[in-house]
Amino acid sequence: AHRLRLISGKGKLTPFFPLASESLEGLTDETVSYLDQFIYRFTKLQDAMGTRLFPALVCMITGSDAPRPFLDILNQLEKVGIISSSETWQTLRVLRNNFAHEYPGSSEQCVATLNMLFVEWHQLEAMFLSARVYYEEKLLPLLASQ
Repeated sequence: AHRLRLISGKGKLTPFFPLASESLEGLTDETVSYLDQFIYRFTKLQDAMGTRLFPALVCMITGSDAPRPFLDILNQLEKVGIISSSETWQTLRVLRNNFAHEYPGSSEQCVATLNMLFVEWHQLEAMFLSARVYYEEKLLPLLASQ
């Protein structure tokens, strides 16, 4: 659901990107609500992937449910080809965290982060889709044969 809302939000926001500080301040309330939805859904999708999907996949891949550091989870996913690089995940995480630490008067930082997120969000989608394909093609057949 989060991915589909991201796609919908991106479609509605495309005419406004790339943003400039002046254009950010001039957005209508409706457009700001689409922007808020885009940021919220990106955050929720990344959270769900990081807290539930990725650990569950690694548990299935390794056969161990022992707790492990998240960097180990990312490295395992990179090793089997589910994600292209753990650095990409971490870069997307930094972009997302920039919104949590916005300060009044930092519209240039906000605009730069929004522009980067708008361009790079597809990498999060690619990781999600890759995880789904890996599960469906590699793990689900193993579960069915047990």
